[in-house]
Amino acid sequence: MIRLGATIRAAILGAALAAGLALAPPAIAEDALGIALEGFPYPYPVHFRDTVVEGEALRMAYMDVAPTGTANGRTVLLLHGRNFPSAYWEGTIDALTKAGYRVIAPDQLGFGKSSKPTFAYSFDTLARETVGLL
Repeated sequence: MIRLGATIRAAILGAALAAGLALAPPAIAEDALGIALEGFPYPYPVHFRDTVVEGEALRMAYMDVAPTGTANGRTVLLLHGRNFPSAYWEGTIDALTKAGYRVIAPDQLGFGKSSKPTFAYSFDTLARETVGLL
């Protein structure tokens, strides 16, 4: 009985592994997306602001989306979290621009399509660069 149980467990494990391998997405080369997400489409045109921080030339990517509804003269700044790019805001940008808002959604330095600095940077640095963008 124990031997049969072990055999059944091994068969189930083997089938699960085979199914998992069959369902796994195709391997993607690391450089397919690029360090600045060159291969990842954003929902709106991406612009770049050139800046220099600690002597390093950098580019801050951002989307500046005009209202599609009747413009209300207001601008909304959408800031992403630490683990996703500004493209995440697509649905929110769509709703806000339809409501008449201009929307600016940057990729903070070190994230998304923005440059990846080689030095240690802080929230103060990100805040200064966001103010510079605005």
